[in-house]
Amino acid sequence: MPWQRPADVPVGRVWSRFKGRERDGAPPVMYQIRDMEESYRKTCLDMMQETFIRDEPICHALGIASDPESIQTIRNNWEEYVSQKISLACFTEVNGEPRDLVGFNILLVKCKDEPEEDISKVKGESWRKCLKAIVYSEKLVDVFEYYGVDKYFTSSGLTVLPEHRGQNIGARLIDARKELSKAFGIKAACTVFTATTSQVLAAKCNYQVIATMPYADLLQHGVDLSNCSTKEAKVMGIRFE
Repeated sequence: MPWQRPADVPVGRVWSRFKGRERDGAPPVMYQIRDMEESYRKTCLDMMQETFIRDEPICHALGIASDPESIQTIRNNWEEYVSQKISLACFTEVNGEPRDLVGFNILLVKCKDEPEEDISKVKGESWRKCLKAIVYSEKLVDVFEYYGVDKYFTSSGLTVLPEHRGQNIGARLIDARKELSKAFGIKAACTVFTATTSQVLAAKCNYQVIATMPYADLLQHGVDLSNCSTKEAKVMGIRFE
C-alpha cells in the first residue's frame, strides 16, 4: 500500500532556512525549504515541467520535451507522487514568509512490498525509455536489504530556477531529508542521480555511490543514450542515524 504522510505531522512545516550568497553586488537572499502545500501544487509542477524536462540529461537526450504523450504521462506520475505530501519547495523568504518559488524536489517514500510498475504499459515512448534507464539502475541493488529498512526516501526529480543556481539550493533540498527522517522515522534515502551536478551535490550531502549504471549497458534494453551529456547514472544513498 502506498505510503501516506501521518496526520500527526501536518503539512506546512518549514524544514530549514538559510542565507544565500552575494551575487553581482546584490545582498544575499534568505531562503526557506518547506512542504509543498496544496496551494502551490500547480506552480511547482509547472516549474518541474518547464525546467527539469529541459535540463535533465536523459530527458534531453531522449527528446521528451517534444513528445506530448510522454509529458502528459510524466505530469500524471508527478501528480500521484506529490499526493504523498512530502515533496519539498524552496522559496525566497521575506519577514519569515515564503515569496518566490525557486526550487522544487518531488520526494516520495518507497515501501518494500509495493508492486512494480509494468513499464511496457507506460504511455509515451520517450518517457518509457527514460523509465527503463531509471528502473534498470534501481535494480542493480536491493536498497531495502542494503540498508536493512522496509521503506526509504527517493526522488522523481529536483530542479532550481537558473537565476538562483549557485546558491547551494539543490544540496539544501537533498540534505533536508535528514530532518524528514527524524519526523517520519524513515532511516534511509536512495536516488538514481543522472546528472553530474546532482551527483556532486549528493556527495556533498554524504550520499555514497552504491551502484553505477553505464548508459552503454542500456542498449541491450533498447535505450540509446549515446548522445547524453553524462555517461552513467549513479545510485546514491545514505542511512540516517
